[in-house]
Amino acid sequence: MAGLAAGAAQAAPAKDQGPSVRLQIAAKPVHAALIDFALQADLSLGGDLEACHGLSPALSGRLSPRAALDRILAQSGCAYALPDPRTVLIRKIAPARAHPAVVTEAPTILGLGEVVVTAQRYPNLPGRTPYAISVVSGRALQRETLTSLGDLSGQVAGMTVTNLGPGRDKILLRGLSDGAFTGQTQSMVALYFDDVPITYSAPDPDLRLADIERVEIMRGPQGTLYGGGSLGGVVRIATRKPDLDRYQASLLAGLSHTWNGGGGDELEAMANLPLVPGRVALRVVTYRDAESGYIANPTLGLKRVNGSTREGVRASLRAALSAHWTATLGLTTQSINNADTQYGLRRLGPHQRDNPVREPHDNDFEHVSLTLASDGPWGRVTGSVSRLSHHFDSRYDATTASALYGLAGAPAALDEEKAIDLTVAEVTYATPSDHRLHGLIGAFASTGDIRLDSALHAPSGTGPNAYAERRRDKINETAIYGEVTLDVTQRLSATAGLRWFDFRFDTDSTVVQAVGQRVFSGADDATGLSPKVLVSYDAWPGVLLYAQAAEGYRPGGYNTAGRIGQAFDIAGAPARRYQADELWNYELGVKYRGWGDRLQGRVAAFYATWESVQSDQYLADGTAFTANIGNGDNRGVEAEAALRLTDQIDLRAAALLNDPQITRRNLDFSSRSDAGLPGVARASASFGVDHHRDLPSGRTVRLQAQATYVGASYLTFDADKTHEMGEYLGLRGVASLEAARWTLSATIDNPLGAHGNSFSFGNPFLITRDQIITPPRPRTLALRLSARF
Repeated sequence: MAGLAAGAAQAAPAKDQGPSVRLQIAAKPVHAALIDFALQADLSLGGDLEACHGLSPALSGRLSPRAALDRILAQSGCAYALPDPRTVLIRKIAPARAHPAVVTEAPTILGLGEVVVTAQRYPNLPGRTPYAISVVSGRALQRETLTSLGDLSGQVAGMTVTNLGPGRDKILLRGLSDGAFTGQTQSMVALYFDDVPITYSAPDPDLRLADIERVEIMRGPQGTLYGGGSLGGVVRIATRKPDLDRYQASLLAGLSHTWNGGGGDELEAMANLPLVPGRVALRVVTYRDAESGYIANPTLGLKRVNGSTREGVRASLRAALSAHWTATLGLTTQSINNADTQYGLRRLGPHQRDNPVREPHDNDFEHVSLTLASDGPWGRVTGSVSRLSHHFDSRYDATTASALYGLAGAPAALDEEKAIDLTVAEVTYATPSDHRLHGLIGAFASTGDIRLDSALHAPSGTGPNAYAERRRDKINETAIYGEVTLDVTQRLSATAGLRWFDFRFDTDSTVVQAVGQRVFSGADDATGLSPKVLVSYDAWPGVLLYAQAAEGYRPGGYNTAGRIGQAFDIAGAPARRYQADELWNYELGVKYRGWGDRLQGRVAAFYATWESVQSDQYLADGTAFTANIGNGDNRGVEAEAALRLTDQIDLRAAALLNDPQITRRNLDFSSRSDAGLPGVARASASFGVDHHRDLPSGRTVRLQAQATYVGASYLTFDADKTHEMGEYLGLRGVASLEAARWTLSATIDNPLGAHGNSFSFGNPFLITRDQIITPPRPRTLALRLSARF
């Protein structure tokens, strides 16, 4: 077992110091320097950081982890241990032992480290920050073969991902749901790719989690820092940055087989190329994966109709402009093609349906960004500008409603093409955190347009459209925001934040049918403030208490879809104008680290009030509209814990108990006050175990298992029993053999072949006409080999 190495005044050469990493750390307090070191070296960090005193010297250039730690911890009264190559643990040592190289009284079992997060716009450890933050490291993604955000719902508490299909899912956090459908409303959860947003009113683009450093999940409204569209929280994907000095490469290949389905495959490659060593480097990732279908359509004589492919490329060019400034140019492009949807019909069984029209879906994502960042004695500055182009189109079988459009019940299809083009610029400045009064300020601006083209016609597409709409929304948003924290004492801190925003939008729509056309134009402007207050208290070593209140918002908009002759603003019909909604979250939380950091956990009790809840819904004719359902609230308890039981066994658990409900109904909308918010269960939980054993050859055998429970929920606000879903248990297992340069793994999903209903939606025309069930993917076995060069 590794001992604890004390900090030395200078780095002594050693054969076991490990590969060097490029560091740029300003002189600052030791605990802050350790966090910067862990972030830049991509290491987990734990232990008694707060016990380290004094200032760390500035570090610049390539250093081994041991050499860097020796310099940071010199004369700090602390020592470190490296229980594995990716974890650093800090311990306070007695004054008389401040200089020996090794403290031999190391604990029998070393504790868990934490992955540094930056969702708060500055680096910190999730267990020491007063927010409900979870993080999944890149190593966990690789070890557990997790490739999409939807896979993380079994890793963290309170994360719900609808199961509509690849590139079509909606992410919800902590039971805050505006409904299961995605339409005109801004997203409930903001998705960020490094420092830039990648969604607006769209489903999760389902980017493959390839060469990812970590994924951060921040719950509750984040209106102060992230603006509209973050009522439920923020999910941030942090990619691995180009290494300016080392040539690196990796290759991953895998095969899979789905019972009652077919074969799948995956291929992923990464290359890191220092173009000008020490100054400029390029990192490129490319991938392709394919999944077999498992839904049959006897009416069309087809099996496995819902196969899908995903392929993409990501490139990042990074340049060190000076000792403190870097510039990063990023490009991401991905395409998902689904041959058909993945739902079945209850009357036929979970894996069959009889639609006369196939329902393909494509999701094309392109993103370009330029980020300028600095870190020095003056603090941290980050500026970014990005261009997002997210285009996705779907076809729905409209046969059951074709008579409403004059097609006499003949087969019909509704084609929808949506394009979101958005340009975003943002700059933030964070002051040094070693002052009693510290904080950050930022400015945000975005402009873009959203285009939606819908057409209902015969499946061949050769005849005239029975219904068509062309809609365009132009959006412009500006904001100024800031947060300030006062360390009242060494234990007590208070934070206040405020965001001023101005949101402008213009909507133009033309609906065309054989009987004529309907034209609409509208514009509006919304200005407001989004505040936050927070108090945190370090009650005793390893225990952090906090209380916060925060607000989130989404702007309103216009309804335009519907057949000619449909009225607006009358009883039983959609309102032409839907209003903004606002959510306040009140939270009490505790975070705990104990038993030598072998046990880490957090518990949060929350109460959220939600006014004028926006929700995307469908009319009986299959056209979409947005309604203000009424007022709602949610109260609950959320918990996560990790335990290192022995040197070879790690356990983790997460759970959410909540009571989402409608407290005041909009009488013009069909809902029940006791129905709850749709699409989210009142109870969910997950449990995972990791058993690993080192072999004499230097390799490691690892066995992992995961169980996820999702309680019952409803698709709609009327709590119709025909749309009940959930109440199922998901199981997963991974066995792997790890070596220094390669890993071989086998994964089994749904080993018992469960076929519960994970989602009761797949086609807007069938909501009131049939019972949809979406089973989980049947038992699937996958083999994967990855190599690192």
